Amino acid sequence: MKRILIILIVLFPLVLGMAHAQSRKYISHFSNFKSYYNPSLVAHGGSVAQSIVRNQWGGLPGAPKTILGSVEGDFSQLRKLDSIGIVGRNAAGLVVLFDQHGPFSETEILLNYTNRIRITENHMLGLGIGMKYLNTELDGTKLSPEQENDPGLSRYMGGFAESKVFDFNLGISLINKQYYLSYSLQNVSGAEISSGDDFYEGRAPISNLQAGFRGMLSPNVGLVGNMLYRMQKDLPFHQEFNVKAVMMEKVWLGVGHRVDYATNLQAGFMFDRFRVGYVYEMSTKRNSKMYGSTHEFMVSFSLFEKGKQGVMGIW
Repeated sequence: MKRILIILIVLFPLVLGMAHAQSRKYISHFSNFKSYYNPSLVAHGGSVAQSIVRNQWGGLPGAPKTILGSVEGDFSQLRKLDSIGIVGRNAAGLVVLFDQHGPFSETEILLNYTNRIRITENHMLGLGIGMKYLNTELDGTKLSPEQENDPGLSRYMGGFAESKVFDFNLGISLINKQYYLSYSLQNVSGAEISSGDDFYEGRAPISNLQAGFRGMLSPNVGLVGNMLYRMQKDLPFHQEFNVKAVMMEKVWLGVGHRVDYATNLQAGFMFDRFRVGYVYEMSTKRNSKMYGSTHEFMVSFSLFEKGKQGVMGIW
């Protein structure tokens, strides 16, 4: 993607669907889906079922469309035991992501598990592992003119291809009630375990650094901040952060920024066991009007008990 800065609408699907591990999933609500990036953060916010729908660059042909859903269970809430005060000792979760961009459709399934140990009175260390299955389908009838000249893709022109990959993720995190620090490695094997057509040249491992904090500014206003930094050898560094003000324990307003890429505005509402959020994202790339705007909707439901309200109930 580095070499593609200015594009024509007729070639737009190329930017969205470059093969050879050149696609990256963007989620502005990344702080709600931390376990997608790091298995040691599964159920970090308690036992929840949640989902997002993301429509990126709406109105442009071949634009990415992403649906992500997860179910995460804290064993201390499931069985009323093993809790050590901050979050439960053990947790597991399932994440399913469907993404469509240009001629590519991807379905990703993650099974995550974490075990946490107390290291001080107020801190826990989490270790997690995730098993991943990724199915990628290529519709050769939707190739752009430049993709048709790509030797790795041209043989599928007018037809269909499918690739299946098995891999795993590892993660470690330091957790406090008011902040967390974490590191994870995704695609540990580099997609060595695969079958089907070979229109991808492997998938490089991805290193993720995540951190967040939360606290009160006044009795009625709290502040929450999160950051995500991703490193992958065949793509530029990905740096993203957001800051939210939580008011009256019911409403949040925020702003986020993806460095050299996009800025977003965020809003949401908190109920007893239910919360909803919305992000409006604007591209900051050169010729940003060509990329249009992005809309992202999030819904979350606390499974076994009333969710925590206010700043201590949100990341």
